[in-house]
Amino acid sequence: MTPKHTYSGVYTALATPLKDGRADLDRLQKHIRVLVKDGVDGLLVNGTTGEGQSFDLAERAEMIAACREAAPELKIMAGTGCASLTDTISATRQAFERGADCVLIVPPFFFRAVSTNGLFEYFKRVYAEAVPAGRKALLYHIPQVSGVPVSFELLDRLQDVVGDRLGGVKDSSGDLANLVGMCDRYPHMDIFSGFDDYLLDDLEHGGAGCITAESNILAVPAKQLEKIFFAGGDARPLKKLLTEALVFLPYASFPSAIKGLLAARYQDDGWLEVRPPLEPLGRSDQDKLVAQLKALGVMPT
Repeated sequence: MTPKHTYSGVYTALATPLKDGRADLDRLQKHIRVLVKDGVDGLLVNGTTGEGQSFDLAERAEMIAACREAAPELKIMAGTGCASLTDTISATRQAFERGADCVLIVPPFFFRAVSTNGLFEYFKRVYAEAVPAGRKALLYHIPQVSGVPVSFELLDRLQDVVGDRLGGVKDSSGDLANLVGMCDRYPHMDIFSGFDDYLLDDLEHGGAGCITAESNILAVPAKQLEKIFFAGGDARPLKKLLTEALVFLPYASFPSAIKGLLAARYQDDGWLEVRPPLEPLGRSDQDKLVAQLKALGVMPT
């Protein structure tokens, strides 16, 4: 792994198993132990795939602690962004207290027509009150969901004020030019792709790796791609395979689709449960997704 990055490699954006509407920490920890065997470098808990915005701060804290307990050897990143400034500050403090190595903060997402100056003041407060010296917070660029982008202007202004506590960005925009531009402009930051199909592009431009929903299922080929790249080999066939394996993208609810695949992976329909307003994946859609991954030879058993 390139030493210039504090956090790097293949991180799994964890799905959150539920039982009767509450997080099932036992099932979550079992899944984490499988991911350790798959070779992941880190975990993102309470992200988009983990339905993080559907859980209150106490529930998020429980999941961070459960992740830390299940995988003391892995880097733990926690999603702490909320619409409320004070909730984001509280969630960020709490994440570090419960064992997270770093945090990932989505911009405040209710007021969408906000200025860069407004976002700068928001994040400046978060860093000042919740991210201590020596710790890092990354920003989460997913404008198609949040409605609020993480711009180059915002990053430029923040790094001048908070320094290396601004750890980097997870770019889940799906905009390759933006991802590459971030890697090239901020080589000192940890810039992660939010999708496996751009993992190779990220690495070729000096990025940190990927943080993805699909690595709940596809961590092994993602790690193979990374290994081949750093060994100087041709990783393009694996890039093609991972692109073809993004079978969940057409589904409106990524968490539901990923949970459908995990239910099949573990032969455990308990994984299908999601918290409203999301709805569980239907059986016919689950069968279709599984069949597509089996045809590609990447459906783990």
